[in-house]
Amino acid sequence: MNWLLKLIFFAVASLVLVLVLLLSLVGLLFGGLRWLITGQKPQIAVIFSTYRQWKQQAAQHMGRGQRSKDIIDAEVREVPPTQIEDKR
Repeated sequence: MNWLLKLIFFAVASLVLVLVLLLSLVGLLFGGLRWLITGQKPQIAVIFSTYRQWKQQAAQHMGRGQRSKDIIDAEVREVPPTQIEDKR
């Protein structure tokens, strides 16, 4: 009985895996055909390219900040509580 239950679970898991792979393939084909017909990139490609651009800009910004020789000086002073307005 135990081996029969394992066999059923294995069959169900295999069926789910095949269905997920089949749906992914159909979605990929649909996105590719839409890209060829309309010229619009698939949404996932747009998201990944935007993420890559964001990473490059962040890396350039971080690198530029380390090489900068600008010195920013600011005066620090305490503000008495009487000068702070209550904006509630």
